[in-house]
Amino acid sequence: MAIIPSYFRDLAESQNLQAIIDRSVSALTAKSIWRNFLTEAPAQVDLKFDAVVGHDRVAAAASVVDSDAPAPLRSRRAIEKYSGKIPAIKEKFRLSQDDMRNIEIIRALGIAGDTLYNYVVRDTEDAAISGDKRIDLMLLQAMSTLQIDVNLTNNPDGAYFGVIDLLGNATTQKQGVPVIWSTAATAKPTQDIDNFLEINRNTRGRTFGRIMMSLTAWNYFKNTVDVRSNLASFYNTGKAGNTFAVTLNNVNEYMNANQWPNIEVINYQVNVEVDGASTFINPWDAEAVVFIPAGKVGTLFNAVSMEKFHPVAGKSYANFGPTLVSKWADQDPLVEYTAMEMNAFPSVNIDSVFILKTQTVQASFV
Repeated sequence: MAIIPSYFRDLAESQNLQAIIDRSVSALTAKSIWRNFLTEAPAQVDLKFDAVVGHDRVAAAASVVDSDAPAPLRSRRAIEKYSGKIPAIKEKFRLSQDDMRNIEIIRALGIAGDTLYNYVVRDTEDAAISGDKRIDLMLLQAMSTLQIDVNLTNNPDGAYFGVIDLLGNATTQKQGVPVIWSTAATAKPTQDIDNFLEINRNTRGRTFGRIMMSLTAWNYFKNTVDVRSNLASFYNTGKAGNTFAVTLNNVNEYMNANQWPNIEVINYQVNVEVDGASTFINPWDAEAVVFIPAGKVGTLFNAVSMEKFHPVAGKSYANFGPTLVSKWADQDPLVEYTAMEMNAFPSVNIDSVFILKTQTVQASFV
């Protein structure tokens, strides 16, 4: 194996890769979730678990791999939790010899310009955003379960950590409901929300700016007699009609009138690929209704990739936030790679996250 400059020649030079990302930065940013919830910290030289685990604790689809490993590294034994160096997030995209033959035909026909450029754009953008998807997965796990689970299903090509408990107070921060929300006739979601807000405000001094739930929980919520009758009363005061459409906009108008936070529905899947086969994973706990403050709820800690300190001859580089994108060719066999590396870990202020488990029975809130 020997690294040589990209098969795409000047199209893949560093300044041109960076120009591709700069032109697409708004679209790429919109594809990630974490930027809505985390503040990106200044890059550090090194990053360790104990730097981000604390009372603002760690929330730990590229693969998360050993920092010294190529991308990706097959599963390894678990590391010591909350200690040691945070691993890198890595992924690379391969352009095969068959693809290159097709490109040569296009070149021979004299129509290569836009086609070659589109190849470079596609792989560069895919590499730039893939690390964000891994951060999104870990963030949504953290917010809806107070845990991170990096396992062989959601991280098949990388390191195995298992469940990382983020050390929230399970008694007060994860509570059930008197009647599960799937029992449409007798569940009381609006009363549950009101009582949960009140006990956290009066007992713990906690107030919230957002209520987040899965599409599954939302469907249970909106189909209950409780919600439908409350909305009918709210919108039909003084009118003969007694029904009203239960939409998210209408529910949030009702929530605003009660001085409650708005509801946001999370319907997000992460595509995890194993040997070319896709598996779609829902990182958000379907029964969790999550209460969080308005604004950001944590920090994305990140460290500079080693290749930024020591660029490899023959590779081209570009940056997208904390992600380093690289592009090169290998001459034996002749293949083209576009890769990314992100040394980052989301740290969520877990003390500010409170969860209603809407399919778990609990007689009263504590």
